[in-house]
Amino acid sequence: MSDVPFDPIQLMREHPEKMHVPGGLLTKKGAQDYVGSVPAITGTLFFEDAHLPEVREAVCCCLDEYEAIAKNYLTWVWREEPPDGPDRFAYAQAPSMRQMVKTMKEEDTLTFAYISGRQPHDAGDWEFYVSGLRGWQAKSGGWGTSVLRFSCPVLYVDENPTAFQQMFLSFAKRLNARHGYAGHGLVLSTVRVSDNQPFEAFLSEKLRGLDVGRPLGAAAVADKGIKTVSWLTAVNHDLLKKVGGLSTIRSELPMSWFALYDYGAGLIVQAGPKPEAAPADQPMPATLVLPNMLFKEIRVSKVSLHNASKSGEPRLIGWAADQWLKRFDIDESELMTYKTRLLDEPKLTKATTLAERL
Repeated sequence: MSDVPFDPIQLMREHPEKMHVPGGLLTKKGAQDYVGSVPAITGTLFFEDAHLPEVREAVCCCLDEYEAIAKNYLTWVWREEPPDGPDRFAYAQAPSMRQMVKTMKEEDTLTFAYISGRQPHDAGDWEFYVSGLRGWQAKSGGWGTSVLRFSCPVLYVDENPTAFQQMFLSFAKRLNARHGYAGHGLVLSTVRVSDNQPFEAFLSEKLRGLDVGRPLGAAAVADKGIKTVSWLTAVNHDLLKKVGGLSTIRSELPMSWFALYDYGAGLIVQAGPKPEAAPADQPMPATLVLPNMLFKEIRVSKVSLHNASKSGEPRLIGWAADQWLKRFDIDESELMTYKTRLLDEPKLTKATTLAERL
């Protein structure tokens, strides 16, 4: 076992080019000449009623807030099945999201990706992605929820210790989020997702703290429970009741290491001062194990993470996907060990938490 923890911040400072992973890595055709994935800090929120004008306006407000930080880095805009116009714009020439949404009907899908790759098919560490259910899907049920995911560079989050939490909290409020999470993730090429899932599967074996899988895969079952816990975990009041409510959370998650934020429809739990990569060759962090045990009973039992394997390449499907969901599970007899281990982990400070904490 290595004594030196994996430090993505240090890697980015010393070798930023190594954070850009060639496309198609670990597939049969091999590495391609484009950026297939980039490590970033990602936030994912699941919400309802993306076909309604007021919710679409809330999504536009989220993008406004994101653009205030990311505008200079964004390069391309992708749309899925637009009712008019092209499915891709250069960001500088694109109409605003509000303008595009005005031409959409309830049955049009609210699916946009604002990316920062140099080429339209390159991944970038600044990305704003939303996929909303059509009106008939939302009304008929059985289609899960809509989903919004945004990302910021690892180094940006490190140098701006509360900026990401502020956005995640604001977006959760605007969307009345059902639940969500934020932490380390990979941003994959928007239009070449499947070819870049094998590397994501490989990296997930090295880093337990890495979010994996298509946002749409998790959205399909988001009406049944949460996907995972992470650095930030949002849970609505209905789900909170199932784990004992605020009093249970306060008793199980000591406030020196965990901060709580009220987003209206529920609570956000911040676990530790910064996102945990949780390398597989290091002990699991108690800041992730303890909330995982607390929220385990409201977690979905199955989720679609990756597409099926084409040539035997790594994919998180079937048994592997089930194991990923359980990666922070421990036996009840180990719980006290992790509560003790928490004492040696970094505590929260005023500089790493929002003033709105409960």
